[in-house]
Amino acid sequence: MITERWRLPLAAVAFVLGLTSCGRPDGDSHGHPHVADGGHGQAAHAHDDERQTLVYTDYTEVTELFVEFPPLVAGGTSRFAAHVTRLDDAAPLTGGRLDVVLLSGDTAVARFRVRAPARAGIFTPDVTPRDAGEYRLLVEVEDADVRAIHDLGPVRVFASDAEVEISQSEPEGEISYLKEQQWTNPFASAEVRDRPMRASVPGFGTVQAPADAGAEMRAPSDGYFSNADLARAGDDVEAGAVLGYLVPRLGADTDFGQLVVALERARAALALARRDVERLEGLYEKGAVPERRLIEAREALDVAEAEYEAAEARAGQYQRGGARAGIAMRAPVAGEVVEVSVRPGAFVRGGDRVFRIASRERRWLEVEVPERYAGELRDASGAWLDGAEGESIVLDEQQGARVAQTSSAVDPVTRTAMVTIEYPAGMGPVIIGARYPAHVFTTPAAPRLAVPRGAVIDDGGRDVVYVQTGGETFARRPVELGIVDGNFVEVLEGVEAGERVASKGAYFVKLAATGGEEVGHGHAH
Repeated sequence: MITERWRLPLAAVAFVLGLTSCGRPDGDSHGHPHVADGGHGQAAHAHDDERQTLVYTDYTEVTELFVEFPPLVAGGTSRFAAHVTRLDDAAPLTGGRLDVVLLSGDTAVARFRVRAPARAGIFTPDVTPRDAGEYRLLVEVEDADVRAIHDLGPVRVFASDAEVEISQSEPEGEISYLKEQQWTNPFASAEVRDRPMRASVPGFGTVQAPADAGAEMRAPSDGYFSNADLARAGDDVEAGAVLGYLVPRLGADTDFGQLVVALERARAALALARRDVERLEGLYEKGAVPERRLIEAREALDVAEAEYEAAEARAGQYQRGGARAGIAMRAPVAGEVVEVSVRPGAFVRGGDRVFRIASRERRWLEVEVPERYAGELRDASGAWLDGAEGESIVLDEQQGARVAQTSSAVDPVTRTAMVTIEYPAGMGPVIIGARYPAHVFTTPAAPRLAVPRGAVIDDGGRDVVYVQTGGETFARRPVELGIVDGNFVEVLEGVEAGERVASKGAYFVKLAATGGEEVGHGHAH
């Protein structure tokens, strides 16, 4: 819990919180709990006194509470301004109810409730304690998917205004960044704590299809592809599926006239073979020829039919186009067609890559690491790379990835060593051939004090974070950084465990520190 002392007069709070909900005590607080239910939509009233305001900031696993209220006086009413923020998305709580509870020991002696926020994120219960004394102060928040209890610790209810004495200390830092500004601009905070981190070395990674789950297909000869059944990038194919038909180029001594002659010759041979079979079948039935003669004639007919079909296909392809003639290119493995390098009618040379197939489920990231780090790759366990919107992509065992192979030998041309990471396609980049800056993990995880990388900004050449010392108060801290592990960076000096830093939107806090107008407008306290 963070406590802080607020120095502005209460009248300013009452003025800004006008037209907000007001909690009214209902019932007796002597010896038993009571509930004050202020509902919502009632107008707030201004206080005439100039008492200072108590300020608390407290965190649970799901919410942040930043609350301001005048010191509690027996029989007097203190208007609370409770700002409730969801920690998962740093958004204000827009519904639900809030209770302020006074405990004596473990017994609740008074409860004051509002059933809805006065406006997004801000609840304004009126708290009117009956008896002076020492109590423990709880603020309970409940919505459809949020339930949190903020224990603000001991609080004193004074017997009269004359006895009021404020003992809260001033928070560190002079940067004011109001809740309405935090809710309007991109913002999040994170606790500084020990995290398991691994050292890494830099390199460049190229996305590939796994060697056992992909294939490249090259043209077996010069020619062109017909437009029949030509595969397209993105198609899912089974092993053996036809990807296209390659029509080989005519030989140097071949022209279309020769193809027509060959077709007629094959047609004549086919007709002759059919008549021969018909004649021998009649003779065989009469016992005039042995069965062997009939079998040989039928085999000759099969050959003649195949030769005719091939000749017809060759001639028909060049004469009409679009027919399924030529060499059928079949997929050797099942997967996704990720590259098609041909167009119908376009000439290709033998050996050119025409199709590439990859498994939809898996990818390889082949990371080339400079030779100076080659000796550190023996313990490689994964890799990380920067993704979209500043979020890092981590490829390690926890994400279903593994090191497929490591080559610490340095390539004499590129002067790099290679580490190959295999990972589920849904956990990392999928476009074959794409290239990314990458970092290979080289040490086991060990606890190190760390903050999110987004918390660190360059301020005049210094690495700086903004520590949230109160709900709306920040302190600028230069830091010394260590290793980087995905979304987190080690902090060697400048912050302590348990503190909170602006992990998103730190630049807006910097603007607030310099009086920038770009951060938007908040409320006046």
